[in-house]
Amino acid sequence: MRLISIKEHPNGLKILVASVLSGQKVEVALKPGVLDGAVLEASEAGVTYRLQSNSAVLHLLRETEEKQESSRGGKDSGAWLEWDAYHLQPVLAPYLVSVTGGREDKDLRAALQSLLATLATTHPLNAKEVNAASVVLFCSLVPLLSETVTTNLLQEQPSLLTYLTTLRETPPFDECVAKWWPGGSSSLKSWVGQAAPPPSPSHSTLALLKGCPSDAPSRPAPTNPADQAKPVRATVSPESVKEAEKWWHHPSEACPAPKAQNILPVKGESNILVTSALPYVNNVPHLGNIIGCVLSSDCFVRFCRLRGDNVLFVSGTDEYGTATETKAIAEGLTPKQICDKYHVLHSEIYQWFNISFDNFGRTTTQKQTDITQDIFFQLDKNGHISQESVEQLFCGKCERFLADRFVEGSCPHPGCGYEDARGDQCDGCGKLVNAMDLIRPRCKLCSSTPEVRSSNHLFLDLPSIEPKLKTWLTTSSPQWTANAQVICDSWVKDGLKKRCITRDLKWGTPVPKDNFREKVFYVWFDAPIGYISMTACYTDQWRQWWHNPDQVQYYQFMAKDNVPFHSVVFPSTLLGTDEKWTQVTHLIATEYLNYEDSKFSKSRGVGVFGDQAMSSGILSDVWRFYLLYLRPEGQDTSFSWVDLQTKNNSELLNNLGNFIHRSLSFVFKFFGGAIPAACPAGQDFEVMAAINKEVKQYTTTMATNRQREGLRAVLSITRIGNQYIQEQEPYRLVKPDRPPEDRERGATVTAVAANIVALVAVLLEPYMPETAGRIRDLLGNPTQLGRLPQAFTQFLPVGHVIKEPQPLITQLDCELIEKMSKKFGGETKSSKKEINPAEVTRLQALVEAQGSKVRQLKGGGMASKAEVAAEVATLINLKSQLANAQGVEASPAGDKDKKKNKKSGGGAKENIKPPPATQPSSNTPVNEAEVSRLQALVTQQGEKVRALKTSGASKEAVAPEVAVLLDLKQQLAAAQGINLTALTGKDKKKKK
Repeated sequence: MRLISIKEHPNGLKILVASVLSGQKVEVALKPGVLDGAVLEASEAGVTYRLQSNSAVLHLLRETEEKQESSRGGKDSGAWLEWDAYHLQPVLAPYLVSVTGGREDKDLRAALQSLLATLATTHPLNAKEVNAASVVLFCSLVPLLSETVTTNLLQEQPSLLTYLTTLRETPPFDECVAKWWPGGSSSLKSWVGQAAPPPSPSHSTLALLKGCPSDAPSRPAPTNPADQAKPVRATVSPESVKEAEKWWHHPSEACPAPKAQNILPVKGESNILVTSALPYVNNVPHLGNIIGCVLSSDCFVRFCRLRGDNVLFVSGTDEYGTATETKAIAEGLTPKQICDKYHVLHSEIYQWFNISFDNFGRTTTQKQTDITQDIFFQLDKNGHISQESVEQLFCGKCERFLADRFVEGSCPHPGCGYEDARGDQCDGCGKLVNAMDLIRPRCKLCSSTPEVRSSNHLFLDLPSIEPKLKTWLTTSSPQWTANAQVICDSWVKDGLKKRCITRDLKWGTPVPKDNFREKVFYVWFDAPIGYISMTACYTDQWRQWWHNPDQVQYYQFMAKDNVPFHSVVFPSTLLGTDEKWTQVTHLIATEYLNYEDSKFSKSRGVGVFGDQAMSSGILSDVWRFYLLYLRPEGQDTSFSWVDLQTKNNSELLNNLGNFIHRSLSFVFKFFGGAIPAACPAGQDFEVMAAINKEVKQYTTTMATNRQREGLRAVLSITRIGNQYIQEQEPYRLVKPDRPPEDRERGATVTAVAANIVALVAVLLEPYMPETAGRIRDLLGNPTQLGRLPQAFTQFLPVGHVIKEPQPLITQLDCELIEKMSKKFGGETKSSKKEINPAEVTRLQALVEAQGSKVRQLKGGGMASKAEVAAEVATLINLKSQLANAQGVEASPAGDKDKKKNKKSGGGAKENIKPPPATQPSSNTPVNEAEVSRLQALVTQQGEKVRALKTSGASKEAVAPEVAVLLDLKQQLAAAQGINLTALTGKDKKKKK
């Protein structure tokens, strides 16, 4: 990796510090005119790409093992890095310019002071906790320590000044600062003049919504001259300007020739096989499901087609298994009827979202049965299948063995106790569960208590395949996303175990072995084989894709919860056959998309599901744009209606849509719809060079599935185009009363702008295919827009005729957003929940039993603090479930005292303790900033607890972290005005 930087630029220091912290060496190359002051040049999968400083810091620190395992600082760092780029830098950079010029700009100083005050009051400023945010903020602000006038500014925020000076004296910050600034301090004059000012926050989507991260107080962005400044194009080198001129004059070299799509791989060409995780047929996909697999994969597939690759894109509905049988029983249908019904629904949703599958199939086909059974025969022949007697739960009332999803009960994992855990997984703690380990199991169908019986089953002997798997992983997994690597490693590091691959069900792929013919294969054994069978349903030459690892690159897309089966079980299944299968080379896993900081829930009416998006009145391209804009690539993200409105109205309407409409309107209005002749000069080629930088950024980020960055490159190009028009004002130059040279200049700018529109039509295709198609239609559908160009060029020759432009983007108004927010916000507080007396009685008994257990532990004096904390956590969880079952609504803290006064006939003592400061009374306004801060901390701590549990940490290690999580949740409830005593039972009378 290379650090390419302007000499002594603080953004170079950011990358240097991050490289030292992560233990990754970088080669330093000092060059003038580097975009953003510094970039990190790295290679991945044979593709060289560049990351700007903040992205580089996050990239370097996320790759460390410690960072991946602890997931520390994820959301908070990301938010502060955006704040630095879009809010701090646009004010800080021009302020430092004014200081080096000898005249401190007072307006900029006031704006910067406001930002520093926000930082000082909302950031933890803990010098002992070093993460990506602390690296970026330190390096951005440390130049303020180099001048007397700027140091005086910092002294107005003592906590911030202490934070910076402490970090500066802490390794490795002290060593890096000394190396970067040998003179002992930042020499402002050595780099300020060379650095390109950052984009204006007035052109940042984030700035339109908030002025700081979600855990900082909400306040408007500063209004000052810097805030109103135009975005400045990236500094471009003379070489890149000459190169841009060359590309402009040689469009045939810049634009690859059109290429027909092959349905089969071609030797010597780029052949890409793409699969998207199979959605369960028994439900409607929500937005998180859509972005997690099908939309992310479609975006990449469309890019590959633009690039000229031979691509096959398959997916389909996963139709076998317990979940389907359960849904069929619930709806009074047969499993086949359920599959037929929901397969159509899935297909309609994905067609509406313009997911461009080559084949969207099903697992309930004869080819699925044939291929699955053939693979099983090979595994059995090679000695990788064993038989064992398994104790299973049998429901005497239903007269059937209960598959994992037909059993529910209390989660057996310490510190959880979730009462509705399934026999395969607990939704409370997220850990896998063995049905036999459930506490107080019950039949999902009739609620009766099952008995234990023995049943013979077949097992996949993963330990016998493990050596092959580990060898294979060394070559494949380095190209996977970081979260996929971590999840896979956590499964493999402790040694693999035999895995049962049969079930006592009727709905599934039949097991072709004597004494087991009444059973079916476990869904996670045969479901991934669906990728193969769906290819076989598409072409009878499917083996050219699936038995061709030397010629085919295989990309799998999924959310992180599907990683274990795709990284361990499915590869092991194929390896065990000893056949030459095409195995996954790039496993692309996303984190989770939440809905307004909560989980999607069809039953509770929370969140938007695919069929609801279809009827929302919002175009599918807008949904695609927004979901890809916040794609959860490195951390969980959250859907927000206000944010959707903001990004649509600012990025799509005011930026992209405005540029396209203005540019084409000039052609239509002033030149009769024909592209005028252009005579570009130096300043035009500088614009082209800046655009070419964004094209390269787009190409490298899309090739490595950093789709959010690719979209930002497209939006940067339209910003450059808007700025170009605003600066050149072609609408004035082309007026009849202007001299000929002015009119010629106006024609040139108009032609260049129209060609930028043509480029955007190509680059936008993976994100917004309908909009891209409409742009191409307005441009007359030139054939050269069917492939990804090497650089910006003359896509539209002189005299090329376009259609009259029409608006592409519709504004989303506040009334619609408010309506949608209410519609999909879930049940209102006033809605009554039906109470199940039997469930209430059952939970009351569990609460009483768990309470006795906690009291015995505390009274015995022998249990450790960690053991007690874990049991207390279980008790609190049970009480929460009981309150929910009783239909108890969280009441304001102040209601507690009112109830006490009623019970005492109004004669309660006046010296009752007031509620703690952290718990507002019912008439205390909720501090939204504090709520946001605590929500972020709860999420972060929750992720830490889940990571510990997933890694198999000891009970003693997990329990203290659970206790911290519970404490944070109590603080959050208090900040929201919720009376936690209804859930914890702390209002019980003390024994006399």
